[in-house]
Amino acid sequence: MTKPRDICSIRAGLHRVLGVLDEAHVQRATGKSASLFRKCADPDNSRHRLQAEDALALDAACVAAGERPLLLEAYRQALDAKIAESGTAPVHRPADPLLRIAQAAGDLGRVAEAVAQSAGGAGMTAEDAQRCSAQIDRALDTLARLKLDLRAAIRPPHVEAAD
Repeated sequence: MTKPRDICSIRAGLHRVLGVLDEAHVQRATGKSASLFRKCADPDNSRHRLQAEDALALDAACVAAGERPLLLEAYRQALDAKIAESGTAPVHRPADPLLRIAQAAGDLGRVAEAVAQSAGGAGMTAEDAQRCSAQIDRALDTLARLKLDLRAAIRPPHVEAAD
């Protein structure tokens, strides 16, 4: 059974990486076993921590496998959550997740429109690629905020009063 992890955490990102890369890919990328990284992803194991060099190697392996850099994304989300918790920067203002999904759908529509307007990839100019990339960044930012919305919506477990 999968243990619950804070969705905006490095451990959650590492757990996603281990779902994408098989043991051989992990071994080739880091020189270390996947079981070590499963320990690092375990929210109940405070003894094992992911090292920055290993995170870079695992993200490079993800990109080589055609995936996104999952640990980099997890780090960004964890950083945003930590900043919001500290109160040193503008706090994330949670929105209704369904409204945020509608916003993300609109963002994705603008990505599709930008790609379609740029002749679809055949003969795309650098300006076209930049415009498409900017729309993709906007959509990714909206999806990252959706994750923060979901995190904020989690109700703490019910604790019964002691007698």
